[in-house]
Amino acid sequence: MAATTTTFAPGPLLRGRRAIVTGGAAGIGAAIVKAFASHGADVLAVDINPGGDLQFDRDAGGAVTFLTGDVLSETVDAALVAHRPDVLVHNVGHFHRAPQRFADDTADQWSALHEVNIGHVLRLTHAVLPGMAERGGGSIISLTTVESHRAIPGHTVYSAYKAALTQFTRSLSAEVGPDGIRVNAIAPDLIETPQVPYAEIVPESNRPLWRNWSPLGGPGTPEDVAGAALFLASDLSRFVTGSTIHVDGGTHGSGGWVPRQSGGWTNRPRNP
Repeated sequence: MAATTTTFAPGPLLRGRRAIVTGGAAGIGAAIVKAFASHGADVLAVDINPGGDLQFDRDAGGAVTFLTGDVLSETVDAALVAHRPDVLVHNVGHFHRAPQRFADDTADQWSALHEVNIGHVLRLTHAVLPGMAERGGGSIISLTTVESHRAIPGHTVYSAYKAALTQFTRSLSAEVGPDGIRVNAIAPDLIETPQVPYAEIVPESNRPLWRNWSPLGGPGTPEDVAGAALFLASDLSRFVTGSTIHVDGGTHGSGGWVPRQSGGWTNRPRNP
């Protein structure tokens, strides 16, 4: 696939493309929907909750349509295939529960975590792949997490499924690369979202410590993740596949090292 002279040209990056974003009504999903539409994409946002009026730059000719439905149900599959996507973003996934030792887990809990974090991703990807290949290619982007690359005690099965999603990304990218389909992932951390509202759960007295959360401080915003998704969806990443972009302020790269307020770095908490 030869590079073109327009690859780095100014202007809308996704004009004329069709995209699907799951979990697109709020948080990271909504930010990705707005970014894509602002760059000219025709976006189908799928969410179990009704979508609101997302504000985006309409000058590029983009559009947003909301589909209220549960991606865990096969009833949405036909609508996704009918949209004929050039870009598919798997944004749905979570570990919504209190930490619990694996020894206390149940098989039903494993099943539920599997379906929301990787099961539906396999099914939806399988559904849209043939059409993408017939149309000459596309981009598939999965939202994983920093916990697919490090431990998260109390959420062992969630972490395992997210790690599996990362490996699915790598292996699938090799299979479908000859079809012109790129497959990548984004691993966020320290992002302020409705699922993880740091402004609500961190006492105001502790907020000065935010600058010590990562090499770049924190928390980040959904728009930070949307920027990475826009890159992976567009021709700017035309030679990128099988990769994971870490949007985490540097927590993965720093390996647990955090800056001391007094200067220097530490990887050992003062008050364990």
